Amino acid sequence: MTIQQHLAADCQAFINAVNSLSDEQFQKQIDDKWSVAEVMQHLYLSARPVARLMVGPREVLMQWGNADWPSRTYAEIVSAYEKRLGMGAKAPATMSPRPEDIQVGKSEMVQRFAGIYQALIDAMETWSQQELTTYCIPHPALGKLTVQEMLLFTSIHTQHHLKLLYGQEVVKDGQK
Repeated sequence: MTIQQHLAADCQAFINAVNSLSDEQFQKQIDDKWSVAEVMQHLYLSARPVARLMVGPREVLMQWGNADWPSRTYAEIVSAYEKRLGMGAKAPATMSPRPEDIQVGKSEMVQRFAGIYQALIDAMETWSQQELTTYCIPHPALGKLTVQEMLLFTSIHTQHHLKLLYGQEVVKDGQK
């Protein structure tokens, strides 16, 4: 499965889960934690800077240097992310939803969420495999990641939140 297919499947799984909820369930906080609306906004806020960097000039990415390591696999990034979560990593304020962000309503939030994932998928069309594994983007918990690793992380991150919210994951190629 390609990264684009992972992102499309993750996005659709999250939207399907959201569409199964009433507006009240969508907005209601769960166990004093984020509501599904807030989680959706968090995922949107996390993906948006990646999409913006990918459609902008490559020179902007040079500020973080080039990767001097081979891009890690999906499983390796999952392991690194789980380790950081186990150490108490939390979303930075810039990736945390604000009350006004979720007042727009479920349908608009779903449209915005789907749009940013589609922007990532579309942006990949203009990137060569070499560029994806050479250019870097900083991650607040994982440090510098190649663009490819960041895209894999976006999929992993979506899966993480689906599992937390619903106890489900999208099965991909027979693997979680």
